[in-house]
Amino acid sequence: MRKYFTFLREFSTLKNMGPEDLNMLRKKLRCKFKSVRMLELDTLINNYLNANMNIIDNEKVKLLYNLMDIDTTNMLKLFYFYSNQENRSMDKLSKLMKVKDEKIIQDTFNLLIDILNNNQKYISTQ
Repeated sequence: MRKYFTFLREFSTLKNMGPEDLNMLRKKLRCKFKSVRMLELDTLINNYLNANMNIIDNEKVKLLYNLMDIDTTNMLKLFYFYSNQENRSMDKLSKLMKVKDEKIIQDTFNLLIDILNNNQKYISTQ
């Protein structure tokens, strides 16, 4: 757990994200989801990272870590809940997040929806 916080602290500084940093983020995310057999989440996040490799900045990295703070079972429920286009209330997300800042919750919600939309595009192209 200490390595996770050290890694998170490293990304909280202002700098551009390099390819090595993105690979490290991908490894951390994939390790978290594969360790609990959440291959659906692993696939969703990995497809999103691959598609948006050139435009991910430090803010999106922080938002991805906000999503990582949610336990995997609840995160899977969130993805299923928000995959329905009619469910666009942020209440469910705000209850599960440790951060209570409205702007961060809104940005994390937008990232989650962006991940789902990216997955929809990915599925429709295959």
